Order: sequence, then structure tokens, then C-alpha cells
Amino acid sequence: MNVILLAQNYENYKSGYYHDDIVRVFRRRYNCFVYGKGYPGYDLRDTIEDVIAKSPFKRSEIDLIVVGTSWEIQNPNNPESDPHPNINLSQLKIPKIFFLNKEYKKLQKKFEYIKKNKFDLVISAHPKCEHWSKKLGISFLKSHFAIDKERFEKLNKLSIPKTYDFGFTGSLHKKYIDIRYKIKCEIFDNPYVKSNLGLSVLFKKNPIKPEYRKYKIYWAEWGARSLFGKSLVPTGEAYLKFLRKFKIFLSTPSAEGLVGTRFFEIMASRTLLFIPESEFYDGLFEDGINCCVFKKDLSDFKEKLEYYLFHSEEREKICENVYQDVIKNHTYENRIEKIINKLKNV
Repeated sequence: MNVILLAQNYENYKSGYYHDDIVRVFRRRYNCFVYGKGYPGYDLRDTIEDVIAKSPFKRSEIDLIVVGTSWEIQNPNNPESDPHPNINLSQLKIPKIFFLNKEYKKLQKKFEYIKKNKFDLVISAHPKCEHWSKKLGISFLKSHFAIDKERFEKLNKLSIPKTYDFGFTGSLHKKYIDIRYKIKCEIFDNPYVKSNLGLSVLFKKNPIKPEYRKYKIYWAEWGARSLFGKSLVPTGEAYLKFLRKFKIFLSTPSAEGLVGTRFFEIMASRTLLFIPESEFYDGLFEDGINCCVFKKDLSDFKEKLEYYLFHSEEREKICENVYQDVIKNHTYENRIEKIINKLKNV
């Protein structure tokens, strides 16, 4: 299959590497020409005809046009979504797929982009995405995030000891959700610091509540830095190695109930996924089978955390089974195969 894929170049980006993972899988599976900002030959003046001319394919040889997760403008200070208005796909008789991303930002603008370009199929992890089909008159397919199998198979050959009991990194997303802040208040005496590391040493005061101090906890929000100014949140390959160091790691649905990449990265790291109850999991996660699920009101949070810290054999058995499952069933190879099969029936 010959594919033109529109995407920004995220090969050297240190966070959100799912953008590049999707591109890499398309490149491995198909004859793929990737065009976009950061790739050779990109020109903001180009039309889709110019893109086709720059590709190695004749127009009649192109089987599919894909617009990747990194294509859109996500910056909230820019009201637009389309980064390249000169590229209009609406007149192409070639099947077209759009990976909708960050649906909690500028959604109406993204809908305008979808309608303008007359996509055949839109991919989204949003819980309500399939209801948008009638609204836009375009087929939607709900498809969760996943992992790049090759990346994790390589990393899991490394011997990395479990040096931390429990961890969380990322944003609290207080503008959109409250569960992460509630969990922080459960663990922290002082919920206003971004980490229990660095600053706690500086002020000689441990921000963790006394009942949690017996555990080795690594909590670092975006922007948290060490005493030497270094970020406490690793990035890139270092972050995936970092996940391997934990016995248990917290993840929650993000804005709009999106189940992000972190869920699957934790599972692929042989670390126990620790998550709150949610109606957005679509049966992917089962308490005691492939994760630990605690109540939204946190009434059993400490009890469940302690149970899996004290029952290491049970925890490790779950983590090993989960690793095998995620490598087999939750890769971008799996997701893209299902997407292509869906497109054939649209």
C-alpha cells in the first residue's frame, strides 16, 4: 500500500512520542511518504498536488492519505487548527483518514477541518467520538492509544530494579479534572508543592503525610525541578526506563475522559497500573486482573496501595501477564490494522 502521511516531525521530541510511534508503524507496514513541518521538502506554500509531486508515487498509485496526530495546531493562543490551509484534500478521490487529537482543545475548529477536507474516516480516543458521525456525516472510529512494540521489547531486555514503591508524573489538569488533585491531597500535607523531591530537601520539611512516609514515593508534576534546576520528570527513552523503576504507578483519565498513552506504557513496563474507577475504560482494565482499581472517593486508596506493596508475588504475577497482553494486543500495529479494516467497510 502506498501512503502519504501528513505530520510534523517529532523524531527528536522528548515528550508525546506517540506522534512519532504512529508514523514509524506506518513506515514499517507500508510504502509511506511523510510530509510536514520538520521533514525535508516542506513548504507552507505547497498544495496537495505539490505534495504528491514531491512524493515517490504517481497520483494513480496512491492508496491512502493519512493526517497524523501531530498535524494540527494545538497552541491555545492560536485560534486556528489547520496548520497548512493550502493543502485541501476535499477533491481527492483517494481514501482519507484523520487522527483527531486533544479533543478538549478547539474541537469546533477541528470539526470544520474535518468537514472541509471530507475525510472518509476519523480516528479518536474520545468517549463520545462515535456520536459525532451523525453530526458531521463522516464515519468515526474509537481507537485507544497504544505502544510501539519494538520500543518496549528493546527496553524490557534491560535489567532495571524496582527502586520506588509508588509514583506519578505529569500535570494535575485541574482545569479539566479533579481526581489527580484529590489524590495529591490524600498523600500530601502540603498540596501546593509540585514534588516531594528537591524542595522538600531544601526546606527540611517532608510534604508527604506521615502515614505515607514509610513508602518510597516519587511525585513530580510538570515544572518540578531538583535543587540543581534539573527537571524531575524524565523525557524520551529515559522516561520509559524510569517507569520500570516503580512497583506501582498512578494513571487517570485526562480531560474529557481520554485514556492516554500512560496507561499502556505502565503496563508495558511491568509496573502495576493503579487507576480510579471510571466509565471510560471500555472493559480494557479489570481490577486484580491487569491493574488495581480504587474508588473515586479514595476510601480504599491506601488499603489497595498497601495490599499490592505487601503482596509482591501477586503484584508481579499481574504485571508479567499484563506485559504479555499489552505487547500482543495493545500496539499501534494492532490499532492501525483495525483502522485499515474499518476503512474498507466505510
